[in-house]
Amino acid sequence: MRRKNKSHEEHENHERWLVSYADFITLLFAFFVVMYATSSQNTEKEKQFEESIRESLKLPASAGGGGGAGAGTGGGAAPTLAQQAGLESQRGASDSQERLASNAEYQEKLEKEIGARFSDGEKQAVTSLRHDLFGVRMSLAASMLFPTGSAKIRREALPVLDKIARLMKGNPFRMLVEGHTDDRPVEPGGSFDSNWELGSARATQVVRYLAKVHGIPESRLAAVSYADQRPLAPNTSEDNRAKNRRIEILFITGDSPFDEF
Repeated sequence: MRRKNKSHEEHENHERWLVSYADFITLLFAFFVVMYATSSQNTEKEKQFEESIRESLKLPASAGGGGGAGAGTGGGAAPTLAQQAGLESQRGASDSQERLASNAEYQEKLEKEIGARFSDGEKQAVTSLRHDLFGVRMSLAASMLFPTGSAKIRREALPVLDKIARLMKGNPFRMLVEGHTDDRPVEPGGSFDSNWELGSARATQVVRYLAKVHGIPESRLAAVSYADQRPLAPNTSEDNRAKNRRIEILFITGDSPFDEF
């Protein structure tokens, strides 16, 4: 009698997909755990971050404690950081409008004083008056103050500077004297190497005259040169170049980039 063959063919495993499915479920579970962890809020860290922002922006501290309807000022909830920033922005805009209005009033005052004190010839030296957030700017024609290419003040221009000094003595403001030129280069071999030096020398001469002759405190005076970098008009004609060759005197009524002088 023949023996039966004990070796049996290996059966195909139809349940192998369960392994892949289990791996997929595990990864999906890990994904949702990570999502939950990253979305959970840490109120303590958020409070520390908000307080650091408040300190850097110098905003009022938020109300402490119960934070309910009775927290904060006037029984209402403490304003949020965004609300505080909005209030500061509105306050800054209001301050700017008030300063512009105040400087406009001072410009009108200067216009009246120039009209009353300056002769017709002296008024021609003052080409414009305008105001901005920093103060009131008086523009003087360089051709009325200096010979071409020179920083020596004309004798006939001294009465104009004398009356500007009297205006200066009648107010507490500081005064920034700006030297401006057109875009044409200086004459080769002259006293100045560039328009920067020419503008600086002219502004400095005006400051020295106001300080030495009229005793304006030097702490209230400063000089700066802009050369041809801030033209009032394009340097495309002689009339425009004449407008750009100027001395501007800024009566500083408030904060300015030159507060340190």
